[in-house]
Amino acid sequence: MTALFALILNGFRESRRNRVTVVVFLFAFAMIFSATFALEFTVVTFARVITDIGLGVMSLISVFLAIFLSTAMLPREIERRTIFMIMSKPISRSLFVVGRFLGGLLTVTFVTLIMAVLFVGQLLFEGAPIVHAHFAAILGVLLEVVVLSAVGFFFATFASQYVAVSSTVGLYFLGHLARDLYALAERSQVTLVKFFGKLAYYVLPNLERLDFKQRATYFDPTTWGELGMATLYSVGYATLVIALACVLFERRDFK
Repeated sequence: MTALFALILNGFRESRRNRVTVVVFLFAFAMIFSATFALEFTVVTFARVITDIGLGVMSLISVFLAIFLSTAMLPREIERRTIFMIMSKPISRSLFVVGRFLGGLLTVTFVTLIMAVLFVGQLLFEGAPIVHAHFAAILGVLLEVVVLSAVGFFFATFASQYVAVSSTVGLYFLGHLARDLYALAERSQVTLVKFFGKLAYYVLPNLERLDFKQRATYFDPTTWGELGMATLYSVGYATLVIALACVLFERRDFK
């Protein structure tokens, strides 16, 4: 456990020193507070505007940061050859992957929570109502980050950074279209299309079930049961993907 904590802390420090983290944080600060200027163009729905823009910016930046860090960490270690120094220590490859994954995830979670504090502070400043749906949406963003970070690490264990980024971005969009794919498969008259459509629905990360932003915009409540199922799904999917990543990384030849 000591080795795992050391890897997590080291991964957090490496991610924190990355310049893109600082740039993204400053951009998030500017974008979230830019919602205030949108009030000049609204009359009644100012609370919805703040919520919609704030949560949307928070989600996009968190997703970008999660994909960037998860797909860059392992290729950078291999490119710099520092992985050989780490592997020379009594640390398994699987432990290394898990430690780096949790370290990168800790960085994205930290930035997301900072953005959440800024978002809630802006709501308080503008006198907008703060409801349970806002916190449910923020939790959904964090759960989406968990899944995407795991997917990014999975691709990074056997592919280049460019391929890993492209694949993760593709799964991000497909994950938000998973229900549509299932609906199309249901309506198809071709058995093969119906089979593979439903298979893709269960294999792809269903990110729509983690998205509660629209509910927050209209102050629609999200039940604790839905949040619990979303959390179990996110953690379970990420655990499975990281387990597969460990298997692939154990078999990878660095020569």
